[in-house]
Amino acid sequence: MKSLRASDNRNAIQAVVTCLFKLRTGNSDEVVASILDLKNPRLVSHFCTSVLNSFEVDILAKRFGPTVYTRDYLIKNHTSPVANKLFNIGNRLALICDGTYISHEKSSNNAYQRKSYSGQKKKPLCKPMTICTTDGFVVDLPGPFYGTQNDATIMKLIMEDPNGIRRLLKPGDIFILDRGFRDVKSYLEGLGFVVMMPALKGNQKQLTTVEANESRKVTKCRWVVEAVHGIIGRKCKLLHNQVDNKLLPKIGLYARIACYLHNEYGRRLNSDLGMEDAIFVRMTQDVHDTNQLALEVEEKRWNRRSSLLSKVTSNDIQDFPEMTEDDLKILFTGSYQLSQAVSYLAEIYDDDGNIALSYVKESPDTIKFEVRSRHVNRKMYKCFIKYDSRYAGIRAIAGYCCECANGLRTIGCCSHVASIIYYLSGLEPVIADDSEYED
Repeated sequence: MKSLRASDNRNAIQAVVTCLFKLRTGNSDEVVASILDLKNPRLVSHFCTSVLNSFEVDILAKRFGPTVYTRDYLIKNHTSPVANKLFNIGNRLALICDGTYISHEKSSNNAYQRKSYSGQKKKPLCKPMTICTTDGFVVDLPGPFYGTQNDATIMKLIMEDPNGIRRLLKPGDIFILDRGFRDVKSYLEGLGFVVMMPALKGNQKQLTTVEANESRKVTKCRWVVEAVHGIIGRKCKLLHNQVDNKLLPKIGLYARIACYLHNEYGRRLNSDLGMEDAIFVRMTQDVHDTNQLALEVEEKRWNRRSSLLSKVTSNDIQDFPEMTEDDLKILFTGSYQLSQAVSYLAEIYDDDGNIALSYVKESPDTIKFEVRSRHVNRKMYKCFIKYDSRYAGIRAIAGYCCECANGLRTIGCCSHVASIIYYLSGLEPVIADDSEYED
């Protein structure tokens, strides 16, 4: 940071420490000045302004952004093995895009107040757009944009900038996006790019097996951008807390500095370390046009027939195969469903430690369960699991299906089915928070 000069009030190291301390803690200038034993809070603002200007000139201009990284560098060094196998990326550049939120105080400028108020979040905010590779390396962070602009609108504005991310792209490159970009999908495809996005349910009750399986491939790779937001939010509380309006002109620069620091000193995100091949084999072998158990359920009308369900006890279903944690991760094609299963089990345990789960055996090898939705309290989903007690591990699970939107998938399973298999497999449920799981 050659442009950062020492002054009578401080040296360069003191200024950098003050700025990064504010970014890290999110504390007010008064608190920062008190902790760092500065004469008055105004010095904090002066120090941060000097450091931000030096970052912008000396570091970000030369070490961060689409004008710095080359296409070949990103492809060779920042394409995750999982994404490369699932989408056969090869020499194409795969990028994940997602908007994030930085909330701030209500503005006294009426024009900006109207543009910043998000009807979805019910508060004023601005929206940077994170563009990262499949291993969580942040390529660019355009913005921030207005709170009233959705992801599709922002994406179109970004692609119209010839000096932005567009300069790295070639026809055939891949965008991995969520459903919020659906309005810009045809625009990107018209430019020659491949867009990977979870399927839209529309008016149908459930996604088909093919749609659910393809959606799982997308979410298997897209989670890294959410992880990047979470990591930066935890490490840089200034961006996670409500921002003072006086910082709004600088908040984009603060966010880009946080992304640069994440690239330089954070670790790259690769899920399923040590079991990538086993999970990839499962995700490619279990792609079916139909869910066979779902067809059997429909044919025998198990999902429509009224049955008297019993509460599960420790003496029930003792022939269900035992499974290890690695077996479950391979079966669920990652650890996300495993963490969701833990959350579901935490909800259905009562105060005495007994599980409030109802079931009935529709056949000697097929069980029907009812699991409550985590979104709608009165909604109960019927789940079916077919197993072969002669085997152990993954081989013993012959099929599963659920009434939820993703219940027909055969690549992995929905969280309702995962919670049941987790409980029946014999593993001791440990109620943990989701931050322990990356995928």
